[in-house]
Amino acid sequence: MSTIKAKVPAFEYLKGKEFTEKLKEVTNCATYDLLADYFGVPRSTFFTWHTHNRTGFELIIREHLKSGASVRYLALGEGKPFEDKAAPAEGLQTYRLVDGALIEAGRVSLDLSTLDRFGLKPSITKVIEDDSGIYYLNTESVDPVAGDYLIDIDGRLSINYLQRLPGKKLAIAFGNSTIEVSEEDIKVVGRVAMEMRKK
Repeated sequence: MSTIKAKVPAFEYLKGKEFTEKLKEVTNCATYDLLADYFGVPRSTFFTWHTHNRTGFELIIREHLKSGASVRYLALGEGKPFEDKAAPAEGLQTYRLVDGALIEAGRVSLDLSTLDRFGLKPSITKVIEDDSGIYYLNTESVDPVAGDYLIDIDGRLSINYLQRLPGKKLAIAFGNSTIEVSEEDIKVVGRVAMEMRKK
């Protein structure tokens, strides 16, 4: 019996630790514990793959569908992990605004093309979350004209709508009321360039 030669022969897939290191890279997981939590698999799975030189093809598909990571990069180590337009921002630090102070709350990734669309870059973006949603701030935008800004009043932070007025004055909205202050009375930390609201 003759064997038909494959028109699409098997590739030389990455295996074992070489493969799992690629997974860590594209997911921004610094450790195997974080990688296990990320995919919801036991940490021992990765060490089994290391020992037996295995490739987790299903995780390649899952990560590609989630983030757009290159299948060729994950499976073969070829090319770039992401197309430039789909590259995720490095995990941006997030903060919760609690009683006028920012408290570290974790990290979030967002693709660079989305940030760019709103005039943001990872280096100038501050991410703040509260019970209503997530706010992406441009920390270079500190000279307010009109819009929502993160402001510092006597060491207490809040996000408020600001409107510039004649005479170096600012109108600040607090709920249903508005007060007028001199621009020297507050410090503007950044402008809300993008927000994700909960429904």
